Amino acid sequence: MLLLCLACMTLEGYDVIAYGAALPFMLADGSWQLTVAQASLLGTLTPIGMLAGAILVGLLTDLVGRRRLIIASVTVFSAAMLLCALAPGVPLFALGRILVGLGVGGVLPSIAALVYEFSPPRRRNLNTALAFAGVGTGGALAAVVAAVVVPAAGFRAEYLIGGLAALVVLPLAVRYLPESLVFLHATGRHDALRRWTTRLRLDAGVVAPAKASDEPATGAGRLSVLFSRDHAVATVLFCLTTFASLLVLFGLYTWLPQLMRSAGYELGSALTFLIVLNLGTAVGPLFVGRLADRIGSQRAIAGSFLLAVAGIVVLSSPLPIVLLYAAVVLAGVGTVGTQILINVFVASRYPVHVRATAIGTALSVGRLGGILGPLYGGMLLSAQLPTAWLFYAFAAPALLGAVLVTLVPRARRARTANEAAPPNSPEVTAP
Repeated sequence: MLLLCLACMTLEGYDVIAYGAALPFMLADGSWQLTVAQASLLGTLTPIGMLAGAILVGLLTDLVGRRRLIIASVTVFSAAMLLCALAPGVPLFALGRILVGLGVGGVLPSIAALVYEFSPPRRRNLNTALAFAGVGTGGALAAVVAAVVVPAAGFRAEYLIGGLAALVVLPLAVRYLPESLVFLHATGRHDALRRWTTRLRLDAGVVAPAKASDEPATGAGRLSVLFSRDHAVATVLFCLTTFASLLVLFGLYTWLPQLMRSAGYELGSALTFLIVLNLGTAVGPLFVGRLADRIGSQRAIAGSFLLAVAGIVVLSSPLPIVLLYAAVVLAGVGTVGTQILINVFVASRYPVHVRATAIGTALSVGRLGGILGPLYGGMLLSAQLPTAWLFYAFAAPALLGAVLVTLVPRARRARTANEAAPPNSPEVTAP
């Protein structure tokens, strides 16, 4: 399950980063005559699609299951990458980037919920970091393709490779990716539960009978739980924290090569920074996730935000290349790593039947930050500010995120349905 989720997230990471990696070549290509302002608008389309995808799939995955939505979402964003590769002009390319976002927005809450529900409590952050390491791995591969393949084959190759890679991953996911046993028992799907426990060679008693408090609700009912007296303040703060996280994340992913070029680096060196950034997002969160399992998500998220602040601020200074690479790694850990931990933190605070909806809601509001990030970066570059101030402007929302997450109230001591689960529940001991 973890390997398949890692593979799906690697495709997702590649497809999201592909635009930022290919952007310098698209700006240099005279056939489309892109300006910085137009490129900024195109950069917002994927987060817009992610906003719609997170809203839609965050609700659907609590109705139809994690597995189906993951497979459907990967299919959508991979097909959209092929559309981007074959698009004859900007309009169809723009549609492709929206559809990429729609699929990516759907796969994130589904995988976050699935991994959480198959993991024992002491490994939830680490297992989620392992699965979401694919974001950085895929992003690094996108930057490598942009540096090695695109100069000779053209920017379309960047998107073509991302789309074709799904032909390897999707058949394996269809055959082997399991459904969440927690979801099946919580929604009373006993026939499907028996089939999956048999297929996974598990004792059917590994999952406790569904409790009344775990029964599925309507879409409106699930949202009312998120904004009930017990959860409203946390829900709002989770949304704002995710907004700050994704503003920094998508701003850097879209504009880091251009920011480094404005600091005096050649295009090849600027792309190397993007590769290092994504390697940092792949490896660093594993350590942060392990730390979060020990000290708690809230403190780990605040610390991760501060790592992003430190890394981004250091990039504003002309330092030896080794130190700059270290700063880029810190920025990667503090952006993607932070968002991974936020997903786990959100999942831990809500009952099973609204868990994916809660993650999807936070990501939906956060996508507004993702939409603003490319526009924010384009506005800063167009304003011709001093290079150091460009980096400070990206560090500021990361600092705000650290403050917001510390304000999330502690969970009530009253036992929830999840906490009342028996010791052999898959949420307490992994099957």
